[in-house]
Amino acid sequence: MTRPRPACPTCGRRLSARPAQSRLFDPEPARTALQVRTPEDLAELLTPHLADRDREHCLLAALDTKHRVLEVRTVSIGSVDHTFMEPREIFRDALLAGAAAVAVAHNHPSGDPAPSPEDRAVTRRIVRAGETLGVPLVDHLIVGTTGRWRSMGRMGLL
Repeated sequence: MTRPRPACPTCGRRLSARPAQSRLFDPEPARTALQVRTPEDLAELLTPHLADRDREHCLLAALDTKHRVLEVRTVSIGSVDHTFMEPREIFRDALLAGAAAVAVAHNHPSGDPAPSPEDRAVTRRIVRAGETLGVPLVDHLIVGTTGRWRSMGRMGLL
């Protein structure tokens, strides 16, 4: 049985043996965060937070360069028919999380996930802001009731 190598007192990683003249830290283990490859992946992550709410909520999924989820944040909570989805609020949180890409989702308490003209307009604004910042919007989901949702990316509206 081999003894585990001592941990670095600064970062806690195990040391790996190299030739006598050097010792290197083992690389970090691969991240196991959810990777968003499809609208279904995003829906699986976000719909539980949005389904059957009595007011509109806007959520941000901050993603790394491989579209793994860094964090999910509530951007705003609105009224029965509107929520505040300003690009500056979305990208403030995304940049603070170190995001390389973002996805957003909001719910329609009416239960109908069809995008409204306002949803289409704000999505265009978010896309433009993301292009300017170099942090693209990968999708915008609209969640209705009982697991119904629509992907604006899949609908060709991004």
